Amino acid sequence: MKTDAVILGGGLAGAAMAARLCEAGADVLLFDAQHPDSASQVAAGLYNVVTGRFGAKTWMADLLLAELGQWLDRPMMEPLRGMRHPMEIYRPFPDPGTYNKWRSRAGQADFESIVAFQETPRLPELIENPHGGISILPCGWMEAGPFTEGLLRLLEQSGRLRRVRASLPYESILLREQTLRFEGENISFGHLICCEGHRLLHNPWWSHLPIIPNKGEILILEAGGWELSFILSRHVYLIPLGGSRYLTGSTYQNRFSDPFPSEAGKAEILGQLGEAFRGEYRVLEHRAGIRPTTPDRRPIAGTHPAYPWLHVLGGFGTKGVLSAPWLSRLLAAKLLHGEDGLPPEVSPERF
Repeated sequence: MKTDAVILGGGLAGAAMAARLCEAGADVLLFDAQHPDSASQVAAGLYNVVTGRFGAKTWMADLLLAELGQWLDRPMMEPLRGMRHPMEIYRPFPDPGTYNKWRSRAGQADFESIVAFQETPRLPELIENPHGGISILPCGWMEAGPFTEGLLRLLEQSGRLRRVRASLPYESILLREQTLRFEGENISFGHLICCEGHRLLHNPWWSHLPIIPNKGEILILEAGGWELSFILSRHVYLIPLGGSRYLTGSTYQNRFSDPFPSEAGKAEILGQLGEAFRGEYRVLEHRAGIRPTTPDRRPIAGTHPAYPWLHVLGGFGTKGVLSAPWLSRLLAAKLLHGEDGLPPEVSPERF
């Protein structure tokens, strides 16, 4: 058997890569072990253009937002568009100093089209925001797990994607020969793309990459007679999921002993939520996942220096929804047409 490409990993990175290749007419074989701690399965899929403690504009924010919109506007995405939920993010000012800083920044060219200054408290009966806040406008969240699964099913129905719901042992891959053996079948491939999230640490060809596994815990809440029409961001996020359900989190743990939800993580989330929010709720679910992060907080996309048919896409951290559409398009163009438009900031050779 022959296939144009083999993809290891069926999270958001792997699904986006498969979509780009299949839509271009390539046949793809994807191995998806469906790990329950995958960030794509746990996270709310938040996309935000102003991030960090000091409110920096996300790297390549305008381009990434435009690419996300264009990707979802493609005809094949029509059944999945309802899984994207555009929604402003409201960041209360914690003190007068932050208020003054944003008062001067809000009119700057980088921010004037993406933020709105909130002079007075917003929903003071629910939110601790005596100094007002900033609304970040071109943001929202995506149902990351259902979207990823729905996209892979559409690709399977197209006949271009064969998905195997299992991992592929690395020893089954003869990289120099561009062949692999699976269930007694010899398969030759044109390209191998590794989209394994934090499990790239165990990949023999990419284990040198400084992937930092970062554990994040989240809670699903049921509201007690209140309703938000925006995402609240103060220490943790509070994201309306629809109806009376909300998602709150996340923790950021670079050191952890297991991938499971913990009482310490739950206490941290609820403690931080309580500093900003006064509404009543009850906890319905507690989940945990592991993000693949990098030291410079940039994703990784590129080709192995020794094997021109071996590629990597990952290291998205908390920005998978924003990063995957753009980088998967650029990497697919390199594989299919030899066009190398990938920026040096994401190159695996930077490490």
